[in-house]
Amino acid sequence: NLDMVALGIITGVLSIFGLPWMCGATVQSMNHVRAMAETKRNEETGQMEIVHVTETRLTGFTIHAMLASTILLLPLIKKIPIPVVSGVFLFLGRKLMTGNTFLQRVTDGFAEKARLPNKNPIHLLGRKKMNIYTGIQVLCLLGLFGFKQIPAITIFFPAMIGILMSIRAFMLPVFFNEEEFEAL
Repeated sequence: NLDMVALGIITGVLSIFGLPWMCGATVQSMNHVRAMAETKRNEETGQMEIVHVTETRLTGFTIHAMLASTILLLPLIKKIPIPVVSGVFLFLGRKLMTGNTFLQRVTDGFAEKARLPNKNPIHLLGRKKMNIYTGIQVLCLLGLFGFKQIPAITIFFPAMIGILMSIRAFMLPVFFNEEEFEAL
C-alpha cells in the first residue's frame, strides 16, 4: 500500500528532526480508508464489501493543514464552553464504537443466546469460550491502561504493543483455533 510507504518515510523524517509523527491516530486512518472506499453489496451474504480504495495523500495533508490553522482561531475557540466540546467528543467516540466487535462481544456476553443472530460467535464457540477471549482482551486493555499510568515507564509503550502482538501470535493459538479467531 503506497499510503503506508509514504507514511513510513514521513514518520522517519519527522523522527530524525524530533517532530511529532503525522498520524498517530488509528481511528483517523480507518475512517479515511472507509471514506475513500468504493463498496458494493454482496448478494450472497447481504453485506457490504470493499471493491476499491482510492489512494490519495491530499486528504491527509488537508486535514493536518486545517488542524494547524486552528491556531489562528484560538481566540474564538476559547469562548466555546468545555461541556460543549466534551459533548462533541462524547458523540464522536460513541459513533466510532458502532461496529466494534469487542464492545459487541461484551454486550452479547449478557444477552440471551436465542436473541443473537445466527452468525454470532457465541453459537460457534459457546458463551464460556467467547467470554474467556473477551476477558483476555479486557485484561490486556487494563494492562495497557495501567502501564500508561506509570510515567517512568510510559516511554516503553511501543514495547507493550509488541507484547500484545506476541500474546496474540503465540499464546492465544494454544486455546483458540483459526476458525474460532475468524468468528471472533
